[in-house]
Amino acid sequence: MRAKAPAPPQPEAAPDVALLVRKNLDMIFVATTLPRDLEATSARQTDAGDTWTACVRAGIISVSGAALRRQTYRLTIRHNEIIDRRRAASADDCVSEDYKAVLPTK
Repeated sequence: MRAKAPAPPQPEAAPDVALLVRKNLDMIFVATTLPRDLEATSARQTDAGDTWTACVRAGIISVSGAALRRQTYRLTIRHNEIIDRRRAASADDCVSEDYKAVLPTK
């Protein structure tokens, strides 16, 4: 009698990017920049299969209090945890993504 082959692992569900952004706002944006008008994209699975990427953007202010143009960051997510964040580059395709507002929790 042959043993059954192990079942393939179930694909991880796409992370809730808006929730992760709300929970990790100070990790993504420096708190003193007072990020506002937050928007995020849906998560996209990477070729590696165990990580996801998403883009998040917000209007921020400088140390002197002057409004700066919108800043966009690319997030790398694994197991519903942001493992990396960096300023988005043109190769990240964050410009062409569809964004949705990240509403604050009540």
